[in-house]
Amino acid sequence: MMRKTEMAVLFVLLAATFSLGFFTSDFYKQSAANNIGLASLVQLPEKTLSASIDIVAVSSDGTTGSVNTATVEIQDGQGRALFSLNPFVEPDTQQSAETAKSVAEAYTKTSLSGKDVIYTIDAGNAQLVGGPSAGAALTAATIAAIEEKTINKNVEITGTINPDGSIGQIGGVLEKMSASAEKGKTLFLVPVGQGTLSYYEPRVTRQERNGFVIERTTYVPKTLNLNDYAKQQGWNIEIKEVADISEAVRYLL
Repeated sequence: MMRKTEMAVLFVLLAATFSLGFFTSDFYKQSAANNIGLASLVQLPEKTLSASIDIVAVSSDGTTGSVNTATVEIQDGQGRALFSLNPFVEPDTQQSAETAKSVAEAYTKTSLSGKDVIYTIDAGNAQLVGGPSAGAALTAATIAAIEEKTINKNVEITGTINPDGSIGQIGGVLEKMSASAEKGKTLFLVPVGQGTLSYYEPRVTRQERNGFVIERTTYVPKTLNLNDYAKQQGWNIEIKEVADISEAVRYLL
């Protein structure tokens, strides 16, 4: 006759097996639901797709802008977002690439689950690429590759990319606009709110007292309209604010 201890162990094992059956069943149901969702997305052909876009950056000291080239290549793989390691990239840049990939999937209603998306940035002599401000450009290039379209070379964009497709603000917009104008770009897309630049202008006053000159410096808030500034500089470039990637690709593709 089976002892009480052995019966208790058997009961536990049976209960665990029963529970595992429910868990496994739920797991496969969920997997099936996910597969149905993926099946409704467009599947890319078994070939390599690519696109290139100019990206604008600012030097590490924040004084000068430069225009470089980013390339995206989509090929059969494991659903990864990868970066070329020359130059090296900082974690926030890698995160921008991953967000760019997922936003491009949502925008085009295309599955990249069986593809690797490889991003390469030609940054000249730079040894390290950092900052998320190329996120919007990388997203547009990924969309162009998926849709087999080309980027309008007369248009430049700067801005971060958020998971919902909105374009976030960046720094160094004046330096980036200057670099874009020098490269012959005719349209510069910036995040909403950055078509004007707020800054503080120093104002010096002097006062003489008892043979001494007292000098005081105060800072007065100023606003610079980038379109007005471009005209003053004689640049043939227009600055336009864009809220999200849907709005941006209307100008870029």
